[in-house]
Amino acid sequence: MNKFVFPFLLFTIGCMIPEKYGNPFDQKASGVLFLSAFFDSAPFHCVNQSNQKSLGTVDQVLLQCNRDLANIDSNYLAESNHVVFSNVSFAKIDKDRLLVKFDPLTADGKYELNLLGVVSNSGETLVEDKLPIIVDTQIPTISLVGYIPITDYTFFSPHYWDFTTSEPLANFGPPILSGSLASKVILRSVQKVNETTYRVYFEDNFSSNSPGSLTMHFYNSKDNAGNEVSNSLTIQFIGLVQGPNLNHGRSEFEAFQNANGDVIAIYGFASSAEILRKGSSSFVLTNPSLPVISRGERGVMLDGKNLLITGGIQAPSPYAVTSSYIFDTETTTFAPTGNMNGRRHLHNIVKLQDGRVMVLGGISEYDFDPMTPYSFITLNTAEIYNPTTGLFTEISNRMMTPRSFSCSVLLDDGRVFIIGGTDGIFAPKDTTEFFDPNTQTFSWGPTLPVPVGALKCTKLTDGNVLIYGAQLSNLNNSTMLYDLTRNQILTVANSKFRREWSFAQELPDGGILFYGGGYRYNTSEPSRVMEKLDYGKSNNFFDMGMAKYSVTKHSGVKFSDGTLFFLGGEIGGAFNLETEYYGLSN
Repeated sequence: MNKFVFPFLLFTIGCMIPEKYGNPFDQKASGVLFLSAFFDSAPFHCVNQSNQKSLGTVDQVLLQCNRDLANIDSNYLAESNHVVFSNVSFAKIDKDRLLVKFDPLTADGKYELNLLGVVSNSGETLVEDKLPIIVDTQIPTISLVGYIPITDYTFFSPHYWDFTTSEPLANFGPPILSGSLASKVILRSVQKVNETTYRVYFEDNFSSNSPGSLTMHFYNSKDNAGNEVSNSLTIQFIGLVQGPNLNHGRSEFEAFQNANGDVIAIYGFASSAEILRKGSSSFVLTNPSLPVISRGERGVMLDGKNLLITGGIQAPSPYAVTSSYIFDTETTTFAPTGNMNGRRHLHNIVKLQDGRVMVLGGISEYDFDPMTPYSFITLNTAEIYNPTTGLFTEISNRMMTPRSFSCSVLLDDGRVFIIGGTDGIFAPKDTTEFFDPNTQTFSWGPTLPVPVGALKCTKLTDGNVLIYGAQLSNLNNSTMLYDLTRNQILTVANSKFRREWSFAQELPDGGILFYGGGYRYNTSEPSRVMEKLDYGKSNNFFDMGMAKYSVTKHSGVKFSDGTLFFLGGEIGGAFNLETEYYGLSN
């Protein structure tokens, strides 16, 4: 009998301690600490024999318990769960299983089934009376936020990427890297920004501007239901690739594209034309015997294939020409068209919305008087070319001021915006004006923050006008923007380097790349450094690595896939025959 004294004593002491629901077998109570040591080492519990997560709907769970169940109070259990589960019912199956049915759960989330009141035949309550039911119909995906897909050395200076997830993740591990640039990137750490955003810090060692790719896999990232991230990300890095050489050196010229995507290089101190056909690896010299033009001609694509060339000067004559020509970029034939009413070179040419072409300003002749060196006669006249008739008609109204070395662009509202320039004494202007084709009148525009001449301008995707690359700008690095909505010209930012005769074009991320440009007053040739204007964001300039040469007076085009193509120009006063692509492919 003595052997039963000690267990009985423990039982008696355990029963003296208040138990939840007055049940001495309650696992949450202190009495069970004594009882479990002698009756059963495993606490009373029930496990879900159904999936605890579902990729569809959930409408029932089957519980397998490790004890025989007492008769359950199904009404009490249903009432305690009705807030979360509708039409819920509890039924005892066999002696140790419990079936719970409810209306289907369709919304993703974590639900808790309340099993308070489920008791074993020995009177034990469950150790865990809250059963999680996870419904997860979505496989998580990850995207890269605000990433600039460009080999941008300064972009990497913050040294992190921000990833967002389609739903909260239980864990996010650093992605596994592959691709041609994987060896150049070292991941360092991961920071959780919020429930669906993670910041990955890294270091990079990009040694060139060559394009490449980086693929990121997320094997160590799972959602709260244990589903692995289903996607990977491949990032294409833009870079520089050598292109085919030109046949003739060209400077102070403009390259063109026809509807086929062919690139046309014409004139620019060379009275010839050559074409790089789409998909071809070399320029073909099309017509080496074009009418002689030394410099200052201006051209515009009339349609998908025909190019209009106007004016220019034939050295050593001091007089500009009135002749104009049509170059068929498909057949490579060259034919004269109507002459301009006035002699012009270094003028502006703009294609209007109705297909007609406006030419304005420019220089008619040079004055070789030794008492007034470098002076020239600048025009305040303009005329319009009609492609249907092949004739030029002079506009009766005059420009607000004579302009040469100016820049003009067609605005979205159909007006022509005319910017800066000089009037014959190499003094840059700070004035602008508008031409309205409907009324055939000129009117003053907003004043420039800085006088500029020999400048460039381009209309951006948002309709605003970028003003840059000025030569006669009093050594100013200003990059300006005409805000169409506010009718105001603002200094956006100062580039790190002066970029006379540079070339700027929008990038796929909305930034603006500046390539080349002269820097007359510094022999270190910093224009070899490419820069990007973080347009519309920080509006700061960032280094974009080094071009092969410090080139100026060059040209460029933008292909439909966003690739930029730079060609021609001068290097240290000598013609540059090389070309470069700045794009996504090798």
